[in-house]
Amino acid sequence: MDAKLDILMYHYIRDLPRTRFPQIKGMLIDNFIRQLDILCERYEVATLESALAFIAGEYRASRDLCILTFDDGFKEHYTDVLPALAERRIQGLFFPITSCIENNWVAPVHKNHFLMAHLDFAEYREAFIKCLAELSPETETELDSSQARKIYRWDNDEIAAFKYLLNFSLSEELRDQILGELFYKFLGNEEEFSSNLYISWHEACQMQSHGMLFGGHSHRHTALKNLDNDCQHKDLETCKSLLQSRLEPQTLWPFSYPYGKRNAFNSLTVQIIKKLGYCCSFTTEYGTNKKGHDPFCLRRIDYKIDYKDV
Repeated sequence: MDAKLDILMYHYIRDLPRTRFPQIKGMLIDNFIRQLDILCERYEVATLESALAFIAGEYRASRDLCILTFDDGFKEHYTDVLPALAERRIQGLFFPITSCIENNWVAPVHKNHFLMAHLDFAEYREAFIKCLAELSPETETELDSSQARKIYRWDNDEIAAFKYLLNFSLSEELRDQILGELFYKFLGNEEEFSSNLYISWHEACQMQSHGMLFGGHSHRHTALKNLDNDCQHKDLETCKSLLQSRLEPQTLWPFSYPYGKRNAFNSLTVQIIKKLGYCCSFTTEYGTNKKGHDPFCLRRIDYKIDYKDV
């Protein structure tokens, strides 16, 4: 049987019951460590270099390969994930949102996560819709949930539709204004929150010194397909410039599409990231990868999948 490449995708990895936000959807640290040991038994845990050589048909693996990817640049990727990977000599691929580190900003997608974790969902949705009605009364808020379910398959229909409204239906300016007001009202100072939520550039450099790789995840974590050509160029160029100026040099620079589904990026996105020198890119489309797969549309497996199905 031909070998395959499985790419695991992680976001929040934390000791959730002991945090301020135990309702955040993430993986417990102990479970992550156990999963690492299972992966080491079942797979050849590859580097990005060997994984790309496999996809290109230049490396023949004796068994299935896997690589581990971590989106958004959370602080626990430095404090908890790095030691576990370094101990096992596993290379992780990390994709921070450059504006969050550079500007002490909380990305709207994360403002939404923490507001949902802090408030009862009905209370939060009511506050959001009320604010939306005041700022843009003509905006339609009742949406078809079928498209939302394709993207947010771990959420119920109501929550999936709400996330779709935030991340795909509203203008970036309007969404950010509403989330900013609600975040300040319920969760407080954004700059302080950001410094505790995300890694710093210094911490990222320390991770590189332990063999970890970093890549692009856009500057502002926007669904890139929704941006016009000039804005896509500006966002992606700013992201790459910051990575190269703030981090240590790397031979390979990968990219992870914000939101990651095929409706979140387009052919222009791929053209730009190729021009910027990225070697490959990761989607959130579910599935495995075999020899000959397009390196700029690599599929991933969410960590929530049961171990035996990884």
